Amino acid sequence: MTEQGFYRRSLPDSAIAFSSIEGRQIFREALALGGMEGYFALAEQFHTQAEPAFCGLSSLVVVLNALSIDPGRIWKGVWRWYGEEFLDCCLPLSVVKENGITFDEFICIARCNGAVVTAHRYHQSSLEKFRQAVEQVTTAPSNIHLVASYNRKILGQTGDGHFSPIGGYHPQRDLVLLLDVARFKYPPHWVPLPLLWQAFEPVDSVTNQCRGYILLQRSEGLQETFFHVAFNLHQWRSIAPYFTEILPEIIRNEQPVSIVSAIDIILHYWPIEFTNMLDISLQMTDDFEKLCTNLRLNPLFTVVQKCLDNASWEGMSVVEKWRSQQPLIAEIITVILLSCPLTLYTPLKPDLQLWIEEVRSLDRLTSPLALEVSRLREQMLALQHLYSLYSIRC
Repeated sequence: MTEQGFYRRSLPDSAIAFSSIEGRQIFREALALGGMEGYFALAEQFHTQAEPAFCGLSSLVVVLNALSIDPGRIWKGVWRWYGEEFLDCCLPLSVVKENGITFDEFICIARCNGAVVTAHRYHQSSLEKFRQAVEQVTTAPSNIHLVASYNRKILGQTGDGHFSPIGGYHPQRDLVLLLDVARFKYPPHWVPLPLLWQAFEPVDSVTNQCRGYILLQRSEGLQETFFHVAFNLHQWRSIAPYFTEILPEIIRNEQPVSIVSAIDIILHYWPIEFTNMLDISLQMTDDFEKLCTNLRLNPLFTVVQKCLDNASWEGMSVVEKWRSQQPLIAEIITVILLSCPLTLYTPLKPDLQLWIEEVRSLDRLTSPLALEVSRLREQMLALQHLYSLYSIRC
């Protein structure tokens, strides 16, 4: 015998259903007052979360597609489009399916996927600042959106932590429209803004921190990219120490006197995990060829190529094994070295540090290499930030 299950729940008295007579009247008034400008881009992309614990991923999918951010990867057929299945860059989807995501994990995933993120926890903001942020996003046509991370119980709803995009605001009645992606449970609904603010305050038992709101924007100049960080947080943990501790300590001990010897040391101790760090869309298009041309013109590529050509390492190194399987090994290594956390190079002598800083400077990198490196750096920094937070908690 199958379980009876649930077909939606009744909204509490604190909420007004979007499709109700009153909800529609509020919509008309808010539209006339200019508080529904951001609604339409979200409504075009609004969908129901694919799993009970996917509220964070689904809210992010709605916003990423509303911001017209190109994932740079094929979704289905010939189409590039965001679905929850693409949002595994910080946590495995199997983990999210069981546990959902936290406030910080949402930020990491958003940053990894090309959004510019500004986050505010309850204790870092105020009711008035939250109201100003809501007014900002609801009066903007489509270039900025807000996702609320809140405790359902404060709103009189069942459940605990939840994520929802905010779709509109009625300034005179001080009501916000929550586009609840758990549409199987609650429809989109209007709630008092001060009540939603209160719903940020309860502490998340997983992180021991309160929740809050997250502003997301599309990065200027965001275009298709060919390299993507393939690691989630669990995999990143295995290589993060190489950027912050292991390789810097080796460099500090060996004190290379030239940039060639410095890169040679890094490649000598290159961990096997580095070989799988990037997903590479090897599309032999004119754009990809232009990217490779720009990479080969970068001075760091020349150094990497020289180290690979003159390698005298004992045994068969990881890089050597990789080179036998990957024709673009020098290009890939150069991209990683241009994009990885700067902590890798801090033990170098001042003149070598200056050289590295100059060749890594986004102002000096030519297009489309600058865009590629910028996107990869943001992905790596997001993972590194989340890794640091988790290390502190442990």
